[in-house]
This record gives sequence, C-alpha cells and structure tokens, in this order.
Amino acid sequence: MREAARLAVEYTSKPYGELSDAERYAVRYHIIVVAEALTALLLHLARRGLGVRPETPLHALRALRDAGLVRDDEYRDAVGIIRLRNPLIHRYWAVDDRRIYDSVRGDFENLLKLVERLRAYARGEV
Repeated sequence: MREAARLAVEYTSKPYGELSDAERYAVRYHIIVVAEALTALLLHLARRGLGVRPETPLHALRALRDAGLVRDDEYRDAVGIIRLRNPLIHRYWAVDDRRIYDSVRGDFENLLKLVERLRAYARGEV
C-alpha cells in the first residue's frame, strides 16, 4: 500500500496538465490499490484488535474512530478514498481525473500518517 501511495503522490507532483493519459490511469490504479489495502487493514483491526464484527469497511473505520484510533480529519480522508474505489472500478468513464489529482495532492499525507499509526497499533506498538 505504501508503494502504491508513494507512486500516486509521485505522479501528481507534476502539474495536472502535464500528466499523460498513462499517468492519469496509473494514479487511478494506485488509488484502487490503496483503497483495497486500507479496507483490508481496517477490517482486520476492527475484528482482531477491537473484537467488532463490521459489516462494511466504513463500519470498521467508524469503530476505529470511536475507539480513538482515527481522528476526525483522517476519518474524512479515509472515507473519501474508500468511496472512490467503486466509481474507479465500476464507473471509470464518469471519473473526474482532475478531482482525483486534487484529492491525492490534498489528502494522501494525512492518510499515510493514519496507515502508519494503524500499522503500529497492529504490531502492538501503540
């Protein structure tokens, strides 16, 4: 997940107008990878760490927020990435690449910090 996030950030480090079609599609792919990995991590931590049986990834995220493991701003950013997954996979023709670009540039640093903290929690370091 960290490598996919790093690559998405790397691609979006240049101005949007300079991105090739291949780079825009690569950003989409890496967001899907991040969303899938984040979903797996959230479900695992809610089940194993909190003993909760979440019905959805968003339910798992809420449980982690309620347990004090996710801040409100991180919750908002994580919800955005999780919700973006379905349109990227199932409605890819309707996706606004500029919005995705802006999201990666604005939200990913916060999201990466959340992931590192949750990984530390999973290892028993928090």
